[in-house]
Amino acid sequence: MRIKYAFILAISLFLFLGCGAEKKEGLIPGVELTGDPLYDALLLAVASNPPCTVLTDSNTSSAVDLSDGFDSICSWTTAVATFTVPSTGEYEITGFTGRQTLSAYRCNSSYFTFHAQLNQASTVLYTTRDSATQTVTVNLTAGTTYSLYGSGLVNSSDYQCSGVRPSSSVSPYRMNIRKK
Repeated sequence: MRIKYAFILAISLFLFLGCGAEKKEGLIPGVELTGDPLYDALLLAVASNPPCTVLTDSNTSSAVDLSDGFDSICSWTTAVATFTVPSTGEYEITGFTGRQTLSAYRCNSSYFTFHAQLNQASTVLYTTRDSATQTVTVNLTAGTTYSLYGSGLVNSSDYQCSGVRPSSSVSPYRMNIRKK
């Protein structure tokens, strides 16, 4: 009886290991391209633009998590996040500006650029004012506190068009931080 089970187990193991799916390697691990240019472009855009941690007024001390060497932070507010890095070294930082739009019925819209900035104490390490969508490399030190915040939002109640206060809509800034 045991020989029968051993034989069945050996055959099952042989079939399982010998008939496994062929491994496919692509540009991005886990992303299989189809050959359709539009669909592949969409796949690559989603895979290369990772989800971001949303920085709000209520999560400023926990919004940035670089424990795995990477984080992407987005915000619609001017909240200030403070964080430390897990290890000293070079980090690549890429930032993207946000945009605030003030609009009212029958009025021209006004647009304002919403910037992101990374500081160490009072020293600016990176800002989208100088290098929007440009990747820079900075040295960050473990145990040092860094702050990340947005600036450039305006108060919509300070503006009027034909006696009407405009509505405000904000697209978030984004900052990607990656350990090299």
